[in-house]
Amino acid sequence: MKKLVMILLAVVLTAAPAFAQKSFTMRYNEAVEYYTSKKYDKAITVLEAAKKSPGVTKAQITQANKLLNQCRSAKQKLADLNLSKEVLNFEGDGQTDSIYVTAGKKWDVTDAPDWLEVWAESDVLYVKAGSNESGDARKGTIEVSMGKERTAYVLVTQEKRLETVGSVAIRTIPDRAFIYVDREAGMLSERFELREGKHTIRIEKNGYERKDTTVVIGRNVDKGEIEYVFRLTPTFSTISVDIRPEEGYTFDSYPTLDVSGNAVNLHPSVIKSFNVDKDINYYEMYDGNRITLHPGQYVLKVEAEGFIPQTRDISVAKGAHGDFEFVLTPVTGTLSLSDEEYAEGAVAFLDDVKVGTVPVDGLKVKSGNHVLRFEKEGFMTSEPEYVITVPENKEAVFKVTMQRYSAYNVVTDPAYCKIYLDGKYQGAAPVRLILNEGEHGIRIEKNGYYPVEKWIIPDFATVEHTDSITLVQSYPLLITADKDSLGITIYKDSGNSKVVYAEGVKTPATVNIPVSDTPYKLELTRNNRKRAWKGNIHFKDPDKSHVNLLSWGTSSTILGADWYAVAPKADFSSSLNKGYYRLAEGKFGGIDIFPGLTTYAFKASAFMQSDPSQQLVYPEPAPAEADYKNVTWLPALSTFFINEEFRLGGALLHHLDANLLVTYAWNPGLRFMSSLEQMFCFSHMEGHDVFIGGEINSRIKVINAHVKAGMQGYWGKANICRPGEIKNETPDTRFVSVPYKNVQFVVTLGFTLGVGETRGQNILRIF
Repeated sequence: MKKLVMILLAVVLTAAPAFAQKSFTMRYNEAVEYYTSKKYDKAITVLEAAKKSPGVTKAQITQANKLLNQCRSAKQKLADLNLSKEVLNFEGDGQTDSIYVTAGKKWDVTDAPDWLEVWAESDVLYVKAGSNESGDARKGTIEVSMGKERTAYVLVTQEKRLETVGSVAIRTIPDRAFIYVDREAGMLSERFELREGKHTIRIEKNGYERKDTTVVIGRNVDKGEIEYVFRLTPTFSTISVDIRPEEGYTFDSYPTLDVSGNAVNLHPSVIKSFNVDKDINYYEMYDGNRITLHPGQYVLKVEAEGFIPQTRDISVAKGAHGDFEFVLTPVTGTLSLSDEEYAEGAVAFLDDVKVGTVPVDGLKVKSGNHVLRFEKEGFMTSEPEYVITVPENKEAVFKVTMQRYSAYNVVTDPAYCKIYLDGKYQGAAPVRLILNEGEHGIRIEKNGYYPVEKWIIPDFATVEHTDSITLVQSYPLLITADKDSLGITIYKDSGNSKVVYAEGVKTPATVNIPVSDTPYKLELTRNNRKRAWKGNIHFKDPDKSHVNLLSWGTSSTILGADWYAVAPKADFSSSLNKGYYRLAEGKFGGIDIFPGLTTYAFKASAFMQSDPSQQLVYPEPAPAEADYKNVTWLPALSTFFINEEFRLGGALLHHLDANLLVTYAWNPGLRFMSSLEQMFCFSHMEGHDVFIGGEINSRIKVINAHVKAGMQGYWGKANICRPGEIKNETPDTRFVSVPYKNVQFVVTLGFTLGVGETRGQNILRIF
């Protein structure tokens, strides 16, 4: 028995844990069933009991606590009521807002202000506030309840509605009208800021009817600009007049319009506008070619030169517009064109309109002046166009004469040179020149280049020709002289042609010419066209660009003298046992008869004894008692027009002349003077003195030196006075006359003296 009890006890002890395990599991599974069916309180009770079951392990307690937390959390959610917003602020104009609601159970709005509209859709609460017209800000509360368990509140505020202001544009046609709003001062402005409500508008403009109206600015006015456009009714009338000629004719001058005696300017420099702030000017032109008139009856009169006038009665009402058209009929004559020479087949243009080919017979045209021109290949008229007068209802006849022409295309290097044809500017190269019969001058110019002049006789065998012309660069050359205002001519001789580079300019002057290895010829002339200088100048280097010249003199020599370095001898030793040589000559008071020829008021030559030791041996018979003295000097005297000098030559250097010299002097005998008194008995030469040779003389102011060499001849006699007191002596007995004839080579050195303009000698210049 004891052994059986022990066996049963062992079985019970072994089965007790298994029983406890089964009890926890059963309760836990039961709790899970409650949880899934959302019976959270029962699930929590079962789990608490399961945790107290005998033999529960720690892992089972942890498992039960986890489910307990889930049950408690789920139970808590069933009791929550949450709103996404607790405060709503609305503008005065009203608006709608929404709130998200999170609740464990069914919820509802249990209270709300009467100025709000609220409704629920699913889990969203919508709140709408209308426009706040109360004039004050307002506040209220929305109550949301979840049964008796939970309640939530939303605070709602709304500002008062602000007054509406609208931006209004009031435009008028025409513009620039005065606009009065609510009787405020009138303004030219078109933009106004107006409060909501009704506003009175008055529009006034000179010349237009007053406009009164109202505009209403609503409560819900758009943010943009409100525009009103008002067309004003004029108190005047307007007309437009279209004046044109009959088809095929044109007006030579503007037509005129007269409205009941008032002239209208149809082409003013400034057309008036209806939009300005000035009074309406009647009978004047406005925008759109409109003429303003007072309402009433009028007579329109339209005239144009060479056309038949037209009149028309019209009537215009206030604010009305009338369009009127006038087509004027010309006053005509006839025009005939005949071929005088080379004109047959030429195309005729009358006032730039083609009217046929020559000959033309009986062409009907408007009377008055017209411009004719003609075109024919290879031919041209003497004038580019002609003016012809066609009489009213009569015929005008024009005889057309044409001549051949040739076209010359001028191309230059460099390009764009100025081209002149017969003195008239034709344009910049390349240029096409039209040449008719005869010789034509072409001039080509360009700054920095020497101009080219050509003479062309057209070749009519070919209509078109091309001429390429190259210009040479030119440089400034300054030409000065000792005297201003001398005319300058610069040229070159090339065979039979003469190229003139400068002409008509006055000293001092700067001329532009090309540099050249060959010299230029230069001439200076005075105002009386007499030559003042002539010679060659060199211009090889542009840097050496100044030439200073000394002009020839214009005054005659006052006095001069020559000393004979190689002297001719007057040897009388064969008859008088005495020899003389020519020592010097002098002159005074020169007069230039013409270029190269000069005469002197007084001219003298002096012969001096060659050997003072020789004594004169007078021929017999001679009074024994006469006391004859030796004769040292033999003068030869001459005066005006019985002495002349002729020089032919030119300039060697700037200050040096060379010339061929021919002189002549007649030395008259003066023996008759011995009868006057004893003192006039003097020895002298009588005869003809001639010199032919060359001369080199300086050319400076006032005083000049010279050298001359050549053959000098003397044909005459020596009159030697017998000095002494011999009674009853006559000229025949007082003088011993010895014939003399001599031609010898001489060389003289001398000088001349003049005034400020005297330079050198009077020379007929050929170089």
